[in-house]
Amino acid sequence: MKVTRRDFFKVTGATVASFAVVDLGFDMTATASAIKGTRTNGVKPVPSICPFCGCGCGLVVYTRDGAPADGPQLLSIQGDPDNPINRGSACSKGSAMFNLREIYDPETGKQIINPKRMAKPLYRAPKSTKWEEKDWEWMLTEIAKRVKETRDKHFEHKDKDGIIVNRCEALSSLGGAALDNEELQLVSKMSRSLGMTFLENQARI
Repeated sequence: MKVTRRDFFKVTGATVASFAVVDLGFDMTATASAIKGTRTNGVKPVPSICPFCGCGCGLVVYTRDGAPADGPQLLSIQGDPDNPINRGSACSKGSAMFNLREIYDPETGKQIINPKRMAKPLYRAPKSTKWEEKDWEWMLTEIAKRVKETRDKHFEHKDKDGIIVNRCEALSSLGGAALDNEELQLVSKMSRSLGMTFLENQARI
């Protein structure tokens, strides 16, 4: 019997339609319950910007709401394909950003801190071979003390030609690309008031 293309589509279409309305006797309860528990259930993609440099690459942060006490759970960080700057790609630092944040443990359902992430200030004394944990109050006081000692020791009011310069070339400032304009303005004003002449920002490296 010769079957035309039109006849073939008629037969197959009728067969599919009959399967759609006829109960074949399969129990779909287990399948339906499994669909509700998929790994992507409740996952929210949130667009963000990479804080490492001044390029402004877009990222998509995937989170899931946890218990009220735990807050949202961080699942993954990927490049944003809709961002016109990076178009979904990410450099080595942007790709490793997930490892610098709190990590979601699927077994316990809790947020855990990356064991390699520094959570406290570390100080290594001169000629020492080990790092010591210090609190923030001690660390900030020590930094302020050393900045003042360096400025008092190396501040130059006039140069060798007698020209007033009011500078301290023993200090320098390196700004971070994650800082906004207002924060960088304060950093610049503070650096200038200390007499710094070497000001740099990580965004242009």
